Amino acid sequence: MESYFGGIWKDDYVGQLKHSGDSVVDYINKLSPSSVLDVGCGYNRLKDRIPGLVGIDPYNKEAHLHMSLEEYYEYEFPPADVVLCLGSINFGTEEDIDKQISMLDKLFLKDIIFRVNPGIAHDWANTNIDQIQWYDWNIEKINKITEEYQYNLISLKEETTSQGHLRYFFHYAKY
Repeated sequence: MESYFGGIWKDDYVGQLKHSGDSVVDYINKLSPSSVLDVGCGYNRLKDRIPGLVGIDPYNKEAHLHMSLEEYYEYEFPPADVVLCLGSINFGTEEDIDKQISMLDKLFLKDIIFRVNPGIAHDWANTNIDQIQWYDWNIEKINKITEEYQYNLISLKEETTSQGHLRYFFHYAKY
C-alpha cells in the first residue's frame, strides 16, 4: 500500500466529483466547525480551504501528521467536530472496517463524511495492485453502521470517478 499510495496514486479527480469534491468544502465551511480531521488526506488538498483542518495520512508526506488512523487513535487526540474519510476507509476485511469505524466514532463530535469504494480495484493505475485488499462497501453496510451507532444518516448519494467507477458518498451526524 505504501508504494501505491505514496507515489503511484494521484488525486487529480477530486474537483470532478459531484458530492465529495468542491461542494464538500463549501458544505463543511457552512457548518463552521472549530476542528476538522481529514483521515487519509492524501496530498492534503483541503488544508488551505477548510479552517481548522488537520490531515493525517500514513503514506503521503503532504499530511500534517504522517500516521495512520490507528496511530492517531492511539495518541488519544481530542475528537474533532467533523471528520472526513474521502477514500481512506476502503481497505481490508469486514473486521478491519468495523474496527476503523469504532475508532472513528470516538474521533468526531458532530459529523462524519465518507466517500467509499464498493470494492473496485484501481486497475487503471497500470501497476501491480494485487496486494491491496479492497473492501466491498454496499448500502446494507452503510445502513448497518447507521443502526449500530445510532447515527442520523444525513445523505447517501452515488458519484462516479473520472474512470467511470461508482463511489458512495454519505454523511452521518450524531444525535
